Amino acid sequence: MRPSAATRKPSPPFTLSFTLAALALASLLAAQPTRAAEASSSRLGWHGETMPEGLERAAKEGEYLWRKDSAVMVYVPPGPFLMGSDKGQPYEGPPHTVDLDGFYIDKYEVSWRRWKASGLPYLVEPNDRLMVVQSPDWGIHDGQPVVNVTWTEAKSYVTWAGKRLPTEAEWEKAARGTDGRQYPWGNEPLSYDRAIWVEHPISGVSTAPVNCCQAGASPYGAVNMAGNVWEWTEDSYDPGFYASGPRKNPVNRTEGSIKVMRGGALQLSPKFLFTYSRYWLTDVDRISDVGFRGAVSGVAGEAEKAPTAGGERSSSKPLE
Repeated sequence: MRPSAATRKPSPPFTLSFTLAALALASLLAAQPTRAAEASSSRLGWHGETMPEGLERAAKEGEYLWRKDSAVMVYVPPGPFLMGSDKGQPYEGPPHTVDLDGFYIDKYEVSWRRWKASGLPYLVEPNDRLMVVQSPDWGIHDGQPVVNVTWTEAKSYVTWAGKRLPTEAEWEKAARGTDGRQYPWGNEPLSYDRAIWVEHPISGVSTAPVNCCQAGASPYGAVNMAGNVWEWTEDSYDPGFYASGPRKNPVNRTEGSIKVMRGGALQLSPKFLFTYSRYWLTDVDRISDVGFRGAVSGVAGEAEKAPTAGGERSSSKPLE
Protein backbone atom coordinates (compact mmCIF):
# COMPACT_ATOMS: atom_id res chain seq x y z
CA MET A 1 0.00 0.00 0.00
CA ARG A 2 1.49 3.40 -1.02
CA PRO A 3 1.65 6.07 1.70
CA SER A 4 -0.66 9.03 1.31
CA ALA A 5 0.65 12.53 0.78
CA ALA A 6 -0.12 13.23 4.39
CA THR A 7 2.03 10.33 5.63
CA ARG A 8 4.91 10.55 3.03
CA LYS A 9 8.24 11.47 4.68
CA PRO A 10 9.87 14.74 3.55
CA SER A 11 13.23 14.63 1.71
CA PRO A 12 16.25 15.01 3.98
CA PRO A 13 17.50 18.66 4.07
CA PHE A 14 21.00 17.66 2.88
CA THR A 15 19.54 16.25 -0.37
CA LEU A 16 18.01 19.60 -1.31
CA SER A 17 21.19 21.47 -0.37
CA PHE A 18 23.33 19.12 -2.47
CA THR A 19 21.04 19.60 -5.47
CA LEU A 20 21.19 23.41 -5.20
CA ALA A 21 24.98 23.35 -4.83
CA ALA A 22 25.35 21.14 -7.89
CA LEU A 23 23.16 23.49 -9.95
CA ALA A 24 25.19 26.52 -8.80
CA LEU A 25 28.46 24.80 -9.72
CA ALA A 26 27.15 23.85 -13.15
CA SER A 27 26.05 27.44 -13.75
CA LEU A 28 29.47 28.77 -12.69
CA LEU A 29 31.34 26.37 -14.95
CA ALA A 30 29.09 27.23 -17.88
CA ALA A 31 29.76 30.97 -17.38
CA GLN A 32 33.55 30.67 -17.25
CA PRO A 33 34.18 30.35 -21.01
CA THR A 34 31.97 33.39 -21.62
CA ARG A 35 33.80 35.44 -19.03
CA ALA A 36 37.16 34.33 -20.39
CA ALA A 37 36.08 35.33 -23.88
CA GLU A 38 34.89 38.71 -22.61
CA ALA A 39 38.20 39.28 -20.79
CA SER A 40 40.14 38.33 -23.89
CA SER A 41 38.02 40.62 -26.05
CA SER A 42 38.61 43.55 -23.69
CA ARG A 43 42.35 43.30 -24.36
CA LEU A 44 41.95 43.58 -28.12
CA GLY A 45 42.82 46.86 -29.80
CA TRP A 46 41.07 48.63 -32.64
CA HIS A 47 42.99 46.53 -35.16
CA GLY A 48 42.22 43.22 -33.46
CA GLU A 49 45.68 43.07 -31.89
CA THR A 50 46.33 42.14 -28.27
CA MET A 51 47.14 45.34 -26.38
CA PRO A 52 50.12 45.48 -24.01
CA GLU A 53 49.52 46.10 -20.33
CA GLY A 54 49.07 49.78 -19.57
CA LEU A 55 47.22 50.52 -22.80
CA GLU A 56 43.50 50.77 -23.43
CA ARG A 57 41.23 51.92 -26.21
CA ALA A 58 40.37 55.60 -26.16
CA ALA A 59 36.82 56.79 -26.79
CA LYS A 60 37.68 57.81 -30.37
CA GLU A 61 37.98 54.92 -32.79
CA GLY A 62 41.57 54.18 -33.76
CA GLU A 63 43.07 55.94 -30.74
CA TYR A 64 44.55 54.42 -27.59
CA LEU A 65 45.31 55.78 -24.14
CA TRP A 66 48.51 55.03 -22.24
CA ARG A 67 47.47 55.09 -18.60
CA LYS A 68 50.74 56.23 -17.02
CA ASP A 69 50.99 59.62 -18.72
CA SER A 70 47.45 59.82 -20.20
CA ALA A 71 48.92 60.19 -23.69
CA VAL A 72 46.92 59.38 -26.80
CA MET A 73 48.69 56.80 -28.97
CA VAL A 74 48.12 55.30 -32.42
CA TYR A 75 48.97 51.83 -33.68
CA VAL A 76 51.39 51.03 -36.49
CA PRO A 77 50.77 47.43 -37.64
CA PRO A 78 53.61 45.00 -38.31
CA GLY A 79 55.01 44.56 -41.79
CA PRO A 80 57.45 45.99 -44.33
CA PHE A 81 57.83 49.56 -45.60
CA LEU A 82 60.23 51.52 -47.78
CA MET A 83 62.81 53.40 -45.70
CA GLY A 84 65.20 56.05 -46.99
CA SER A 85 65.41 57.77 -50.35
CA ASP A 86 67.79 58.42 -53.21
CA LYS A 87 66.34 61.93 -53.67
CA GLY A 88 67.86 63.50 -50.56
CA GLN A 89 71.30 63.58 -48.98
CA PRO A 90 73.66 60.60 -49.38
CA TYR A 91 73.17 59.67 -45.70
CA GLU A 92 69.39 59.41 -46.30
CA GLY A 93 69.81 56.41 -48.58
CA PRO A 94 69.89 53.95 -50.08
CA PRO A 95 66.15 53.27 -50.15
CA HIS A 96 65.57 49.81 -48.71
CA THR A 97 62.75 47.65 -47.41
CA VAL A 98 62.55 47.22 -43.64
CA ASP A 99 60.25 44.85 -41.76
CA LEU A 100 59.00 46.01 -38.36
CA ASP A 101 56.96 44.46 -35.58
CA GLY A 102 53.80 46.28 -34.59
CA PHE A 103 54.14 49.19 -32.16
CA TYR A 104 52.32 52.19 -30.74
CA ILE A 105 53.51 55.78 -30.97
CA ASP A 106 52.29 58.97 -29.31
CA LYS A 107 49.84 60.80 -31.52
CA TYR A 108 51.28 64.09 -30.32
CA GLU A 109 54.69 65.39 -29.32
CA VAL A 110 55.22 65.38 -25.56
CA SER A 111 53.83 68.68 -24.23
CA TRP A 112 54.93 70.90 -21.39
CA ARG A 113 51.79 69.81 -19.54
CA ARG A 114 52.86 66.17 -19.67
CA TRP A 115 56.47 67.02 -18.75
CA LYS A 116 55.24 68.88 -15.65
CA ALA A 117 53.01 65.95 -14.69
CA SER A 118 56.03 63.64 -14.72
CA GLY A 119 57.71 65.55 -11.89
CA LEU A 120 60.95 65.79 -13.86
CA PRO A 121 62.86 69.08 -13.35
CA TYR A 122 62.61 72.18 -15.51
CA LEU A 123 63.26 75.92 -15.24
CA VAL A 124 60.55 78.49 -15.92
CA GLU A 125 63.13 81.07 -17.04
CA PRO A 126 65.86 80.68 -19.69
CA ASN A 127 69.26 79.96 -18.17
CA ASP A 128 72.54 80.35 -20.04
CA ARG A 129 74.08 77.41 -18.19
CA LEU A 130 71.78 75.02 -20.04
CA MET A 131 71.89 72.42 -17.27
CA VAL A 132 68.24 71.38 -17.24
CA VAL A 133 65.07 71.52 -19.32
CA GLN A 134 64.06 75.17 -19.45
CA SER A 135 61.70 77.68 -20.98
CA PRO A 136 62.34 78.77 -24.56
CA ASP A 137 62.37 82.49 -25.38
CA TRP A 138 58.60 82.44 -26.01
CA GLY A 139 57.83 80.96 -22.62
CA ILE A 140 56.25 77.77 -21.35
CA HIS A 141 52.78 77.00 -22.70
CA ASP A 142 51.20 73.79 -21.46
CA GLY A 143 49.79 72.73 -24.84
CA GLN A 144 53.01 73.28 -26.77
CA PRO A 145 55.83 70.73 -27.12
CA VAL A 146 58.43 70.56 -24.38
CA VAL A 147 61.75 71.76 -25.84
CA ASN A 148 65.28 72.38 -24.64
CA VAL A 149 65.27 68.71 -23.73
CA THR A 150 68.35 66.57 -24.33
CA TRP A 151 68.24 63.00 -25.64
CA THR A 152 69.17 61.81 -22.16
CA GLU A 153 66.30 63.76 -20.59
CA ALA A 154 63.86 62.48 -23.20
CA LYS A 155 64.95 58.98 -22.20
CA SER A 156 64.25 59.85 -18.57
CA TYR A 157 60.70 60.86 -19.41
CA VAL A 158 59.83 57.79 -21.47
CA THR A 159 61.38 55.56 -18.79
CA TRP A 160 59.18 57.22 -16.16
CA ALA A 161 56.15 56.74 -18.40
CA GLY A 162 56.92 53.05 -19.02
CA LYS A 163 57.58 53.72 -22.69
CA ARG A 164 60.67 54.24 -24.85
CA LEU A 165 61.85 56.43 -27.68
CA PRO A 166 60.85 55.19 -31.14
CA THR A 167 63.64 53.75 -33.23
CA GLU A 168 64.55 55.70 -36.33
CA ALA A 169 62.88 53.04 -38.49
CA GLU A 170 59.71 53.10 -36.37
CA TRP A 171 59.56 56.88 -36.54
CA GLU A 172 59.85 56.86 -40.33
CA LYS A 173 57.19 54.20 -40.79
CA ALA A 174 54.81 56.01 -38.44
CA ALA A 175 55.29 59.16 -40.54
CA ARG A 176 55.52 57.62 -44.01
CA GLY A 177 53.31 54.56 -44.09
CA THR A 178 53.92 51.89 -46.70
CA ASP A 179 53.54 53.87 -49.93
CA GLY A 180 56.83 55.80 -49.82
CA ARG A 181 55.19 59.21 -49.50
CA GLN A 182 57.20 62.41 -49.31
CA TYR A 183 55.30 63.99 -46.42
CA PRO A 184 53.17 62.38 -43.71
CA TRP A 185 49.96 63.45 -45.48
CA GLY A 186 51.10 62.38 -48.95
CA ASN A 187 52.91 64.09 -51.82
CA GLU A 188 50.89 67.32 -51.87
CA PRO A 189 52.82 70.51 -51.03
CA LEU A 190 53.07 72.09 -47.59
CA SER A 191 50.19 74.18 -46.30
CA TYR A 192 49.50 76.04 -43.05
CA ASP A 193 46.99 73.46 -41.85
CA ARG A 194 49.47 70.58 -42.40
CA ALA A 195 52.78 71.68 -40.91
CA ILE A 196 54.72 74.41 -39.10
CA TRP A 197 57.82 75.42 -41.07
CA VAL A 198 59.78 78.60 -41.82
CA GLU A 199 57.09 80.13 -44.04
CA HIS A 200 54.28 79.58 -41.53
CA PRO A 201 53.14 82.81 -39.81
CA ILE A 202 53.63 81.33 -36.34
CA SER A 203 57.21 80.17 -36.97
CA GLY A 204 58.70 83.53 -36.04
CA VAL A 205 56.76 83.63 -32.79
CA SER A 206 56.76 80.22 -31.11
CA THR A 207 56.07 76.54 -31.54
CA ALA A 208 52.47 75.55 -32.21
CA PRO A 209 50.25 73.43 -29.93
CA VAL A 210 50.98 69.72 -30.16
CA ASN A 211 47.45 69.04 -31.48
CA CYS A 212 47.69 71.48 -34.38
CA CYS A 213 47.99 70.55 -38.05
CA GLN A 214 45.47 67.70 -38.01
CA ALA A 215 45.28 67.90 -41.81
CA GLY A 216 48.92 66.81 -41.89
CA ALA A 217 48.34 63.58 -39.98
CA SER A 218 50.30 60.50 -41.04
CA PRO A 219 48.60 57.36 -42.40
CA TYR A 220 48.31 56.08 -38.84
CA GLY A 221 47.02 59.33 -37.34
CA ALA A 222 50.17 60.83 -35.78
CA VAL A 223 50.36 64.61 -36.18
CA ASN A 224 53.20 67.14 -36.38
CA MET A 225 55.61 64.58 -37.78
CA ALA A 226 56.66 67.27 -40.23
CA GLY A 227 57.78 70.54 -38.67
CA ASN A 228 57.09 72.23 -35.33
CA VAL A 229 59.99 70.53 -33.48
CA TRP A 230 62.66 67.97 -34.23
CA GLU A 231 62.09 64.67 -32.42
CA TRP A 232 64.69 62.45 -30.79
CA THR A 233 64.85 58.78 -31.75
CA GLU A 234 66.57 55.85 -30.04
CA ASP A 235 69.30 55.47 -32.66
CA SER A 236 72.91 56.54 -32.70
CA TYR A 237 73.80 58.24 -35.95
CA ASP A 238 75.78 56.36 -38.60
CA PRO A 239 75.67 57.60 -42.21
CA GLY A 240 76.24 54.04 -43.45
CA PHE A 241 73.75 52.23 -41.23
CA TYR A 242 71.10 51.94 -43.95
CA ALA A 243 73.46 49.91 -46.09
CA SER A 244 74.90 47.74 -43.33
CA GLY A 245 72.08 47.45 -40.79
CA PRO A 246 69.58 44.58 -40.46
CA ARG A 247 66.35 44.56 -42.43
CA LYS A 248 64.24 43.31 -39.49
CA ASN A 249 63.59 45.77 -36.65
CA PRO A 250 66.79 47.77 -37.24
CA VAL A 251 68.08 50.01 -34.47
CA ASN A 252 71.57 51.39 -34.07
CA ARG A 253 72.49 51.21 -30.38
CA THR A 254 76.25 51.35 -30.89
CA GLU A 255 78.08 53.46 -28.33
CA GLY A 256 78.36 57.09 -29.27
CA SER A 257 76.98 60.46 -28.29
CA ILE A 258 75.55 61.42 -31.70
CA LYS A 259 71.80 60.67 -31.85
CA VAL A 260 69.33 60.82 -34.72
CA MET A 261 66.49 63.36 -34.86
CA ARG A 262 63.56 63.34 -37.26
CA GLY A 263 60.77 65.58 -38.54
CA GLY A 264 62.25 69.02 -39.11
CA ALA A 265 61.30 72.13 -37.16
CA LEU A 266 59.41 75.41 -37.26
CA GLN A 267 62.21 77.59 -38.68
CA LEU A 268 63.44 75.21 -41.35
CA SER A 269 62.82 74.82 -45.07
CA PRO A 270 60.70 72.04 -46.61
CA LYS A 271 63.68 69.77 -47.39
CA PHE A 272 64.02 69.05 -43.68
CA LEU A 273 60.37 68.00 -43.38
CA PHE A 274 60.45 65.02 -45.73
CA THR A 275 59.54 61.69 -44.13
CA TYR A 276 63.04 60.38 -44.90
CA SER A 277 65.00 63.48 -43.75
CA ARG A 278 67.59 62.86 -41.03
CA TYR A 279 69.56 65.10 -38.71
CA TRP A 280 71.62 64.59 -35.57
CA LEU A 281 72.93 66.19 -32.38
CA THR A 282 74.83 64.98 -29.35
CA ASP A 283 72.87 63.40 -26.53
CA VAL A 284 73.50 66.44 -24.29
CA ASP A 285 72.58 69.17 -26.79
CA ARG A 286 69.73 71.39 -25.62
CA ILE A 287 67.94 73.25 -28.42
CA SER A 288 64.70 75.25 -28.40
CA ASP A 289 63.29 73.45 -31.45
CA VAL A 290 63.96 69.86 -30.31
CA GLY A 291 61.38 67.68 -28.52
CA PHE A 292 60.23 64.07 -28.71
CA ARG A 293 57.38 61.57 -28.53
CA GLY A 294 57.18 58.11 -26.95
CA ALA A 295 56.59 54.61 -28.27
CA VAL A 296 55.46 51.24 -26.89
CA SER A 297 56.18 47.82 -28.38
CA GLY A 298 53.27 45.68 -29.47
CA VAL A 299 52.69 42.22 -28.04
CA ALA A 300 55.27 39.79 -29.47
CA GLY A 301 54.04 37.52 -32.23
CA GLU A 302 51.10 39.71 -33.27
CA ALA A 303 50.24 39.55 -36.96
CA GLU A 304 48.31 42.25 -38.76
CA LYS A 305 44.58 41.81 -38.25
CA ALA A 306 41.43 43.51 -39.47
CA PRO A 307 39.94 46.26 -37.29
CA THR A 308 37.37 45.04 -34.79
CA ALA A 309 34.55 46.58 -32.82
CA GLY A 310 34.00 46.41 -29.08
CA GLY A 311 36.69 45.90 -26.49
CA GLU A 312 37.83 47.99 -23.56
CA ARG A 313 37.51 51.73 -23.94
CA SER A 314 38.93 54.38 -21.69
CA SER A 315 36.88 56.64 -19.50
CA SER A 316 40.01 58.67 -18.67
CA LYS A 317 40.68 62.06 -20.19
CA PRO A 318 43.75 62.26 -22.47
CA LEU A 319 46.47 64.66 -21.40
CA GLU A 320 47.92 66.52 -24.38
